[in-house]
Amino acid sequence: MKKISLIHLKAGHKGKVAEITGGSNLAARLMSMGLYKGKEVTKISHIGLKGPVVVKSGRTILALGHGPAAKIILEVVC
Repeated sequence: MKKISLIHLKAGHKGKVAEITGGSNLAARLMSMGLYKGKEVTKISHIGLKGPVVVKSGRTILALGHGPAAKIILEVVC
């Protein structure tokens, strides 16, 4: 499977979280929001070059900053 960062995933496409490279603090913060390894997410939009990334995970919609989104590595589903 192809692995890419969340910021490089195109809007409307899905991916499964393969790893979070930002360390344990970021992983814990994302887990508290419902985003963890193995979870499938759909990218809704990416605002600007360094703007927030909006994703849907289950029934939850999250807006992540560019930095944390760059540290989320996905396996592309479609």
